[in-house]
Amino acid sequence: MKPSKVNILGMYLDEWKVDSCIAHFGIGDNWATLYDIESESPNNGHATTLLAEAKCFYEKSGKKVGGSVALNPAMKKIYKKLGYIEYA
Repeated sequence: MKPSKVNILGMYLDEWKVDSCIAHFGIGDNWATLYDIESESPNNGHATTLLAEAKCFYEKSGKKVGGSVALNPAMKKIYKKLGYIEYA
């Protein structure tokens, strides 16, 4: 799976979709940062699957992967499980 490029508010972001989940990443030369993620069917593992695939994809390109502050305990748990850097 690979992301598609989308323009959101004048920023080109990578958009990932897995089942009921969609996420957007900002990309730099040596980093990839999760900006937002939304699932229409929470607690089904879709966000975990999406974030695991995205992390693998970006790390293969030599990028450090992280995300915006986790806004709930479930997101914090996923970050910890997958080794995402949480930018506070």
